[in-house]
Amino acid sequence: MKKEYLYVVIAGILSGLIVFGGKALADAGLSLYQISILPLLFTVFLLPFILFKKECRIKAKMLKVFVPYGIIGALTALAEFSPVILGVPVAIVVLLFYAQPLWTVLLSRIFLKEEITKNKILAMVLVIAGVIVLVNPFSITHAGNVIGVIIAILGGVCLSGWVIFGRVSGIKEYHPITTQFGCVLFTLIFLAISYPIISIFIKDPSITAFTFSLPANIWLYLLLFAVFANITPHLFYFAGVRKVPASDAGIILLLEPVSAAILAAVFLSQPITAFILVGGALILLGNYVVIRKGNKQTI
Repeated sequence: MKKEYLYVVIAGILSGLIVFGGKALADAGLSLYQISILPLLFTVFLLPFILFKKECRIKAKMLKVFVPYGIIGALTALAEFSPVILGVPVAIVVLLFYAQPLWTVLLSRIFLKEEITKNKILAMVLVIAGVIVLVNPFSITHAGNVIGVIIAILGGVCLSGWVIFGRVSGIKEYHPITTQFGCVLFTLIFLAISYPIISIFIKDPSITAFTFSLPANIWLYLLLFAVFANITPHLFYFAGVRKVPASDAGIILLLEPVSAAILAAVFLSQPITAFILVGGALILLGNYVVIRKGNKQTI
């Protein structure tokens, strides 16, 4: 396997920790804004590289990428958990969010001029079918809050934008550490700007409650979440998309729900059902199609 594709595979697998870790932090009493903001603060560990490593420094010309990337990152973070809080079933949120490859293939064609091949279409159909089987939305009797559903759909588009801007950074050959730090910095800025505005209209503490005064064990969980669900997978992703097209990367990243299902089975004693096995197999087959074709094209 071409190493850049392997990097994106690793990113997809580790991203399964996002839902798993986010649920654990929510169960521990953290709000949407705390889960969205506090883990990102640990990206400060990368600051020495930004300050003292020449190839990692942020230059003024990079801001035209990092500013919109930060807006997209903030919107994606808020859209990931807010639909569930608004009453939309988790399976519907996952399904709408993981329609991301569809948006990525279309948007990467428009903005990056990436070719839509038969293999990409086949892989996209396989992974989306896999997600449908995996989350089994047909067993749900209601879709929940309409606003929440709309947010989940827009969240999938935002996630696609995040994938594409990562590819833009790769095309421009920004160092992965530079991209990670720049994206997180402006994501934090826009989350901070949105907080007082959202707080005016939403009084639900599960969304807007915020304090830095937390027990030491919660800070430890936040640190582990930041390192293994945020910093590490993103660095692998940004290293991979220097060579991997955004449309391919978007499909590969759907390893995330497979990884999340396995983690839930191992640590939360949730059963591995036939839906998980069949859905996971379809997603893995879609990954095989795109990786096999991508490696042939890059040889």
